[in-house]
Amino acid sequence: MVMQMILEDSRQQEKKHETKHKYFRAADIHWNRTALYCGDYTLPADQSVCIDTKKDIQELIGDIQVKTITKKELETEIDNIFVKYRLFGILPSEILNIIWQDDTDRFPEKEINDICFHNGIPERAISEFQLLYVKRRGFFHRGLKRAQNSGIRLIVLVDNEEGVQSIDDLFRWRNPRLDIWVNSREVIGTWKNGRPRYKKVQKYPYAMTGERLAKACLTMQLKYGVEFQFCRPEEAGKKILDLLGVG
Repeated sequence: MVMQMILEDSRQQEKKHETKHKYFRAADIHWNRTALYCGDYTLPADQSVCIDTKKDIQELIGDIQVKTITKKELETEIDNIFVKYRLFGILPSEILNIIWQDDTDRFPEKEINDICFHNGIPERAISEFQLLYVKRRGFFHRGLKRAQNSGIRLIVLVDNEEGVQSIDDLFRWRNPRLDIWVNSREVIGTWKNGRPRYKKVQKYPYAMTGERLAKACLTMQLKYGVEFQFCRPEEAGKKILDLLGVG
């Protein structure tokens, strides 16, 4: 009998994926941990399909709303790399433009590699420039661009216990953070014991709504060709194998 195997990205925290691993074992599927080009799960011999897993909807929101480096900060870090490695042949502004400008219909990672290679830039400096691209856009965005430019079918699989099974369901999903209330500093009266009574306010008034998140997912589907699928945590292991055509 031929052993069936899948690949799992080594950046996945093993203890947070025990439910998936338990299902893999029960299905007699072995997995090997390694650094993947994009996503968290794929096949050893055919990486044309990759699955990027999210432990919940909040993680998906965090990836979409990732805080990015400012242009001024980016300029400073690029200048520091040029000084650190005593780089010549190209100008800091050339690297800045590759990283900062809109990357629609472009492949900035490849552009960085090409211009640096042709100018004899050491690999350590190239790696630092690549990390600045990640700071500018975020790991999630980099994965979307890698999949798009490499012809990979990327599926974002979002675990959740809130009954969301599709992007349509997201439109009706209410972010639990919008229902977290805390005391403000504004006193609106006193309790019977004489203690001040404070006005309640939302702790996260600007938390992303389900409608905004759904629209963002639809935009990404159109722009990058990524797919968004949803399931309950206990279904994730089977879902991954089904999407990869294993089992």
